[in-house]
Order: sequence, then C-alpha cells, then structure tokens
Amino acid sequence: MYSSNTDADHDGFVWMVKNAVVPRPIAWVSTVSEAGVANLAPFSYFAPMTMDTPTVVFSVSGRTDTVANILATGQFAVTIALAGQEELVARTAAVVSPDVDEASHVGLTWAPGVGIAVPHPSGAGPSLECELVTVQDFKGSKLVFGEVLGVAVDDHLLREDGRLDQDVYHPVGRLGGATFTRVDNWVRHPIPSPDEFFAG
Repeated sequence: MYSSNTDADHDGFVWMVKNAVVPRPIAWVSTVSEAGVANLAPFSYFAPMTMDTPTVVFSVSGRTDTVANILATGQFAVTIALAGQEELVARTAAVVSPDVDEASHVGLTWAPGVGIAVPHPSGAGPSLECELVTVQDFKGSKLVFGEVLGVAVDDHLLREDGRLDQDVYHPVGRLGGATFTRVDNWVRHPIPSPDEFFAG
C-alpha cells in the first residue's frame, strides 16, 4: 500500500499515482514572452474542463517560463503532438534560459497563430488557441485555465466532413517516467438508449 501519510513512502506514492493514471494527454504549450521570444513546453497534467464554451486546464510545477509568458500576454496555444514527435516533446521539456526558442532549437518550425498572436509548432496535431481565464495556486502547483477561441488543424488530419480522421490522427500520450504511447487503434461502443440499456 502506497500512502501520502508516511514520509518514507511519499515519493513512491506520488510516482505510483503518476504511473497509474495513464495514458495522459499532453498539452504542448506555446507562448510568447514580453520580449517576443517564442516558447514551447509540454505538460501532461492536462485536460478539457468544459464542453461549450470549451475550456482547458493544465498544471505547472516548478520553474517555468510558460506561466510568466501567459500572464504577460493573456494568450497561449495547446498543440497535440503526433506519433513520431515523442523525442521532440521530451527535448522541449528541458529547462533552459528564457531567451531560448526551444522549438527552433530542436528543429521544429513555427506556424503563425490564426486568431491569437502566439504561434504553434508546424506539422503537429490540432492547436487549441486559448485566451487566459485565470491562473490559480493549488497545492504547490499553478493551474492555468484557458478558453479555447479556435482550433488550427492541418487538412490531412480531417475527414471529408471536417471531423478528425481517427485512422490518420495518432496523438501521443504520456505514460510513466520517460515513456510515451501512441493512439493508433480504437474501438467504437455507442452509449445505449434507456430501452437498449434495460434490454441488455
């Protein structure tokens, strides 16, 4: 049994939770500093919060330029990394000086924002263009809430009806430690109506 109540078990307890709640979607967050430097960093404590109007949240622990940039500009983009970009995600997690453009350094190119003044990495998955709602301190972390104003997505990821094509769209998820997973298969199970539910 892992418990938060015993100091000796605490690190193991935290790691057990992180490794149990998987796969986690990754928010590959791009921001721009007041000096105009683009920043890209991944956060796997991330989730959509409301459906309509869409809002998202991600959690930040430790030193990061991401929150400072968001507080300065009020904008950020969340991009979903695709299969084959796992190493790039890991490399952009490095803690470097605020004047370093991580995306350019690892060989990514920037695509301009459509509805916001923040770019997103080109060649990746959908980018959720967000306006800051609030940043809240919570249990030693900062929770960043954003309202999604628009979604920039490459046409090759879409079906003819404009929806994401699950046979083409293969996002990356986070497992424990330095391990990633790829969403490259799926099954469909429609939610039953009440009559279908009771019919078995």
